[in-house]
Amino acid sequence: MSSSGVPAFLRGMIAPLSLTVLAATGLLAAFVSTQWLVPGLILYVVSAVVQGKALAVRERLVETLGLDMRDAPPGLRRWNVRLNEALQRLEADLGRLSPIRGRFLKPVAQEVQGLGEDIRRLLRQAYSLHRYLNQTNTVAITARITHLDAQIATTADPYSRQQLVEAAAALRRQVDNCEQIRVLIGRTEATLENMLASLESIGSSVVKLGAGELSDENAARQESLQRLSSARGTVASLEEVLKGVELA
Repeated sequence: MSSSGVPAFLRGMIAPLSLTVLAATGLLAAFVSTQWLVPGLILYVVSAVVQGKALAVRERLVETLGLDMRDAPPGLRRWNVRLNEALQRLEADLGRLSPIRGRFLKPVAQEVQGLGEDIRRLLRQAYSLHRYLNQTNTVAITARITHLDAQIATTADPYSRQQLVEAAAALRRQVDNCEQIRVLIGRTEATLENMLASLESIGSSVVKLGAGELSDENAARQESLQRLSSARGTVASLEEVLKGVELA
């Protein structure tokens, strides 16, 4: 086992499932038969290995993407994985180029790295919006607004009435924000679809350039750079909109 795998295995030993197996083994050995001790310990070690590997995989994924999306909606998790895979394929294709072609396509490689950072940042923002929506019960908020409106209608004191009006207005803004966020999340997912298509197209050009299959390599490089620049501009524009969303 590699040195990097040892910590994960040790954490696997104290994972809830592994500890449950160990506790069950101890109980069976103490109150039923000591014959359960050896198979139970073997099962405990197997559980620790499996749990340790699962932890290591999850940690590598978080390290690569900069984001743990275990509780994200299926759509975002899918984009998280697919875009990461596309970026890794493209970076691997660029890394396999000959030194001469590598220097020729260095600007493309730099833009790919920048786009990857842009995409991961956009995913983080979309994830934050998803979490906000999940934590915000718009049905309950709407019910509170209805209750406040009823109170406003029957409140004679001007000061109290003004306070209730302001409270209802704040809640209405919160509901409106949630609707705006839903629209923006849809736009984000459409943008991520566009980014994936762009990465796949650029990846195809890189492979052809590496194999010397394109007659006008300068034009192909320039087209790839334009695609990357356009993609980064699209992400940047959407990011600015997302940053302006009020989460309150």
